[in-house]
Amino acid sequence: MKVTIDESSANQRFDRFLRKFFKSYPQITLSDIFSAMRKGEILLNGKKKKGEVRVNLWDEIEISDLLVKDEVSVRNHSAQEIKAKQLSKISKEEIKKMILYEDENRIVFNKPAGIVLHESKKHRNDLSMNDYLEFYAADCVQGTFKPSFWYRLDKDTSGVLVGAKNYEALQYLNEIIRERKIDKTYLTLVAWKTPKKFTITKSIERVYNQKFDRAKMVLNDDGLDCKTECETIQTFKSSFLGTISFLRVKIYTGRMHQIRIHLASEGYPVLGDLIYGNPVINRKLNKEFHITRQLLHCYQYSFQDINGKTITFTAEMPDDFEKVLKNNNEKRV
Repeated sequence: MKVTIDESSANQRFDRFLRKFFKSYPQITLSDIFSAMRKGEILLNGKKKKGEVRVNLWDEIEISDLLVKDEVSVRNHSAQEIKAKQLSKISKEEIKKMILYEDENRIVFNKPAGIVLHESKKHRNDLSMNDYLEFYAADCVQGTFKPSFWYRLDKDTSGVLVGAKNYEALQYLNEIIRERKIDKTYLTLVAWKTPKKFTITKSIERVYNQKFDRAKMVLNDDGLDCKTECETIQTFKSSFLGTISFLRVKIYTGRMHQIRIHLASEGYPVLGDLIYGNPVINRKLNKEFHITRQLLHCYQYSFQDINGKTITFTAEMPDDFEKVLKNNNEKRV
């Protein structure tokens, strides 16, 4: 199968275009798409390309027929049925409890930890945030457009997550994200005592770990530029975890796992982080607080709307943060 990029699809990320294209093939998961890109089953102008490259007018994308053959459909059909049954038991009022704000252009969720953004191989039968969004905003479907999220949060990261209800809203935020006109603030808890203020600008690169069948980031001077600005709110002694710090983090680039790898590279791993974190501290966190996710929360998301008005969305700190913060002996470090 060959697809030619026209005016309506030009100047967007390769992986973003593919996500939209494969929405008409519900049996194809996001994991299938990235796997096919790695294997050369999806080519851009005859070559394997990474997801972050941009597609241009009249570029040609070649997609292997294997992706849409029956074996893929059979593999995913039962998962689609399972998810349909799960959604049939959920009311829109239940989903509304996760929503911070809604207007004619956007829906803003307070994403709970533990829910994936999109379907993947490991979570094929689990409802994703995308499933919740499409189910809740089903009336907003216009032609081939379905309500979509503007950016991603990891499965175990909580907080503000903004979805677009129409193509114009999606296109506008894609533009200001590309121009870095978004203010994103996170809260996190990390190991050890951190400086009052510090900035990390190490470049990172995405690699694929065959052993664990997942992507991760590594430091690489030739990788993608990144900027993470940190401010220490409090450092204290925890009865179970030792010295820990509570940080406010602002990112100027939205790279995959950026905050987590940047803080780990400075010797301040995010508590509960299974990829870049400290296993000993993570075990204590699980044993004493029953917390098994990285303590990273998208607290605030702010941008200037198309009418020039600044909009700010805030998701209050979740209970698991409060649980750890209350467990201190009042001895500031």
